[in-house]
Amino acid sequence: MHIPEGLLDLWIVIPLWIVTIGYGSLSLFKIKKTIKEDQVAIVSVITAMVFALQMLNFPIAAGTSGHFLGFILMAILISPSAAFIMISVVLIIQAFIFADGGIIALGANIFNMGIATLPGYFAYWSIRKKSKDFSTGDKIYTRYLLIATFVGAYVSLIVAATICGIEVGLSSSFPFGISYTVPTMLGYHLLIAIGEGLITTVIVAFFHKYAPEYLPNFDETLIWS
Repeated sequence: MHIPEGLLDLWIVIPLWIVTIGYGSLSLFKIKKTIKEDQVAIVSVITAMVFALQMLNFPIAAGTSGHFLGFILMAILISPSAAFIMISVVLIIQAFIFADGGIIALGANIFNMGIATLPGYFAYWSIRKKSKDFSTGDKIYTRYLLIATFVGAYVSLIVAATICGIEVGLSSSFPFGISYTVPTMLGYHLLIAIGEGLITTVIVAFFHKYAPEYLPNFDETLIWS
């Protein structure tokens, strides 16, 4: 899903840069108020984990690739705003140091993996809120948590892949259009998303069992944090 240099038209790249910078500024403002000192270590560990997992790329078409995304994992353990900053750091390092994704296309890549993924978090939040009346040790709570995690991670990757396919398909440098790019991206990512969901669910299940203090209690305002 790392879009390389020169694949997107400027009329697509520039608006995505504007949206990305605007949302990034808002996210930085939010996390300054919400991130606690004892969360710094887990933020660093999860960011490094996602960075490593994202380096395992599977070539698809037109220079794009499929891989683990990790946004929902970050959003669940910290917050959506923090997840956006964390995923941005990962993509910036990959683009500038490892040439994984274009520099000019960086705004689009951050948008796709840090903003277009938000529907996945909404799906997670919608299912997770059904567990708010149960204690953390209740089997029903655990069931809702894990189902919400899998669905959220799956949806996030599918939406991001679809948006990426639309961007590439609408660009003049790619001659086949969205009738080719979107089905191609979805064809691969419908399977990759299962892996995304399973990996994310296993990690969240681990934290639920051994370090539940890192899983925020459900809060109606959590979706906006």
